[in-house]
Amino acid sequence: MRAFVEEAAKSAERKMRMIASLPDAHVALTLLKFCAGFVSVVHLMRAVGAVFDFACIDQATQSCLATITGIETDASAWALASLPVRLGGLGLHSCADTAAIAHIAATFDGEACLPSLVTPYVLPHAMLLDEDDTFLASLEDPRLAPFESVLEKIQNVLQARDNYGGRGQKVWSATVHDERRKALLISMTEELGRSGRLQGSALALKQVQVRARIQSCSAQHASAWLYGNAEADPRLWLSPAELAVAIRLRLGLPIAPMPSICRLCGTGSADVDGVHARSCFSGGRRTRMHNALRDVIADFARRGLLAPAVERPVFSNTERKRPDISYVRDGTTVVLDVAVTFPLQPSNPQYAKRAAEKPGGAATAYATAVKEGKYRGIIDNEPNPREWLAVPLVVDTFGAWCPGALTELRQIARKSALREDRTASAACQDFFHQLSFQVAQGVARIVIASGGARPDEAVHPVAGGSVTASRVFLPGRTCSLAGQPRSQ
Repeated sequence: MRAFVEEAAKSAERKMRMIASLPDAHVALTLLKFCAGFVSVVHLMRAVGAVFDFACIDQATQSCLATITGIETDASAWALASLPVRLGGLGLHSCADTAAIAHIAATFDGEACLPSLVTPYVLPHAMLLDEDDTFLASLEDPRLAPFESVLEKIQNVLQARDNYGGRGQKVWSATVHDERRKALLISMTEELGRSGRLQGSALALKQVQVRARIQSCSAQHASAWLYGNAEADPRLWLSPAELAVAIRLRLGLPIAPMPSICRLCGTGSADVDGVHARSCFSGGRRTRMHNALRDVIADFARRGLLAPAVERPVFSNTERKRPDISYVRDGTTVVLDVAVTFPLQPSNPQYAKRAAEKPGGAATAYATAVKEGKYRGIIDNEPNPREWLAVPLVVDTFGAWCPGALTELRQIARKSALREDRTASAACQDFFHQLSFQVAQGVARIVIASGGARPDEAVHPVAGGSVTASRVFLPGRTCSLAGQPRSQ
């Protein structure tokens, strides 16, 4: 058995090396997530559990990620990358941390099937498990020891002979991931304090910003760009340079070995964390990102036969205020104002605090403080104020939308689904993927254009190359910022 599992693990590693050699980095990352690593050996984990050390698969996955993106992840970044996308990670699940749970769940699932396979079923439930050395090894796996809530659930299953309807692995893994995320947040904030680089209020703000980043990345639809959409436009894939920057910003890794002068404004310092670049309004690139979002929303509204007007005067008492998009729905004139905010901006730490409290907190705070009052007085002066509805469509630079925006955008997607003969869920998936992609690409291009994104060999030695402001250099791969990858 061990020889078979070792050969299967080597086969999985070979597959990841092949994926890493693909010329399109974003497609390669998607294949790594859905076709290699964890998913390629989950059946083996359910069969052998913690008896075999699956850490070799995790190491191969980490190496493959480094080759694809040019990013060498440290312990904290890899721990975050191994979390599910819904928790702000990359969804590259750890095999070593999941093997025991997978085998325990598979054992319970098999026990539940025995009555229909063996007649009469006379062996006591506990007797079968007590004689299973592989099951006992998985149950005593030290990686499960910190998760008392999971062990308690497993003991309840042992006593009640309830296998969660075959969902044990999913339920227990979700609990473990939630606990790991909490522990990771604590360790990351404590590490900032131990480093000694920051003190006092600066340290407190940085700790809040770490939580805000992970919370925003875990917001609903914020990560739709990460692994593409099979039904979307094939052009909606990031170039290698854009992908490297987007992944670094998501994992909180530096985007450059040292600060430089911002090439957008010419005065600010393009720091290694990309804070200035995402706050800089010079160069017109933020406007391009705003317009790209506006055009996607208007396109879906048009497909839903809402007849949207883009930046047209619609108010009877003023022509100075022209909403980004306006249309009439069910007798109500809806005006939409699109905005992108940066939750970690140093000039307004309240946004980071709100974002750290809940996903989309910064977008909600910006919508309340800036956008809602912008149209309130104008609508109140209209002849029939109740026939007007102003909706701020605010998203932060990590992709988290304010709740009001999510509600309105879903209505637009449902309208388009009715006219295009497809399900509302498919329309929403397509819609939010396009919006999420525009945010991720727009932010990455701003950071690259500012001159801050120039990681070199000192930052990611595994890649053996560097990402410059206009081109990305990876082993066997080169790609311009806006172009498609080309083999060398």
